[in-house]
Amino acid sequence: MSGERAVIRIGLAGWSEAVRRYRANFPRHGQVAPDASVLGKYATAFDFVEVNASFYRQFRPATYEKWASEVPSGFCFSVKMHRLITHYTRLKNAALLGPFFDSIGGLGDKLGVVLIQLPPSLPFDEAIAASFLRAFREHYDGAAVCEPRHASWADRAASGLLADYRIGLVRTDIPDPRCEEEAGGAPLYLRLHGAPRRYYSAYSDEQLGRLAAYLRLNPQRARFVVFDNTASHAAIANASTLLELVGGSAS
Repeated sequence: MSGERAVIRIGLAGWSEAVRRYRANFPRHGQVAPDASVLGKYATAFDFVEVNASFYRQFRPATYEKWASEVPSGFCFSVKMHRLITHYTRLKNAALLGPFFDSIGGLGDKLGVVLIQLPPSLPFDEAIAASFLRAFREHYDGAAVCEPRHASWADRAASGLLADYRIGLVRTDIPDPRCEEEAGGAPLYLRLHGAPRRYYSAYSDEQLGRLAAYLRLNPQRARFVVFDNTASHAAIANASTLLELVGGSAS
């Protein structure tokens, strides 16, 4: 992607709750058919969504194909890896990757990024992590990010290993735009849960302005922002404001 500006993707963690609870906000742009799906209505406002349900259950490829058919060209999905791989077998059973990628393959070119969220109790083990990531890349060569939640993953060996496999590190805070952003081809991925009240609190205009400035750094790098403060109206409002600040879905 050298010399080309990468898209900034901004959306919510899931679509059903947001649309059903705050249906007056959808559609946002243009019209949709009266019988449009909940996902189809969501796609009138945003061109990106994070699928969290994939963490709890494995959907059939036909389900992912259906979702892909309900959104317009240019829309993309982030899919959270199933907990059987990350939490129950703790990266030690790479054979589980095959069924996972077989199912999400139903999204086709609308699969934007795979999210690997690790349990807080899982420390960094270089041999286990390297074996898993090697198998991961044998199945999938696209954009991927990891959200490790054990302090040992802050070690230089861990960050270096992730970088070797082009796996971006998830951020759950709004970075200071004055800080130099790490280089590399891995995507930038922010999961914002709201603060101080997790899942409810809105981000201020000042915070969103700071986030927009940060997103303008490294324009050749793919950038994804997920608002997970969906238990209130905050996520829709915050995502819409940030879209305006960055000038739409593209930098």
